[in-house]
Amino acid sequence: MPETFLVIGGNGRVGREVVTQLLDAGHGVRALVRSEPKVDALRRSGVEILRGDMDNAEALRSAVEGIRALYVATSDPEESVEQMRRFVGIAREAGVEKIVRLSAMSADPDAASDLSRRHGLRERALEESGLAWTHLRPTWFMQMMLEYAPGGRLDLPGGEGRIGWIDTRDIAAVAVAAMTGEGHEGKAYELTGPAALSYQELADTMSAATGREFVYRDVPRDEYRAMMRAEGEEDWYIDLVLQLYDRISSDELALVTDGVEQALGRKATGFEVFCRDHADALIRQL
Repeated sequence: MPETFLVIGGNGRVGREVVTQLLDAGHGVRALVRSEPKVDALRRSGVEILRGDMDNAEALRSAVEGIRALYVATSDPEESVEQMRRFVGIAREAGVEKIVRLSAMSADPDAASDLSRRHGLRERALEESGLAWTHLRPTWFMQMMLEYAPGGRLDLPGGEGRIGWIDTRDIAAVAVAAMTGEGHEGKAYELTGPAALSYQELADTMSAATGREFVYRDVPRDEYRAMMRAEGEEDWYIDLVLQLYDRISSDELALVTDGVEQALGRKATGFEVFCRDHADALIRQL
């Protein structure tokens, strides 16, 4: 009988790919989601859906029952650190052996940035749990471009900073390898694509791949804060995002690593390939 793996965060950009790749490999999937399944992967045969979140101890106990290995992605408020501590305790008591966690490349428990510090503290909670663990530390996702360019415009406060953009399919492939295979325990994979690209370079590449025009505008910081508030985002989240864009503008996220190759034995997917594979979806934004 195929093994069933737990995915917490299956509605997310990476989680949906984890679900898809587990199913394609013939495994069963149990998914814990906070709301109705939002993506096609969660509606496929072989997926058991449970409703709950990291604050719901009863739901977490049900989710981990009979599970050997799992993938978890969480949101980033301050309470997420204590939530992770409680969760790994529940998982350990249930007999879970291995946790693969979506972290961030900047994870550091002593960082000045709130997001980096919280990721680092959640990593520490997992490392101190006594369970086998693997940290996935990706940079920003190429799939963000499927949502961030309405009307073909990238209006973002990124300056000329570059990012080693990664395809979420690669992150998911590492997650699945770590959950289903051996040799990934106790490792933190820093995951990027093969090149660091600016938002202007992204726009140019999307234009070339689709034959349509994509334009980047460097938005002033205060204007972007107002834009996010108009979209209903909470102040704590706006602050986190703006801290990240400050780092991007300073070129702090331009690092390129070979983490995908270390984990999978192949090169990471390039942005040109991503654009070709998703050309229709990119055009639908126009």
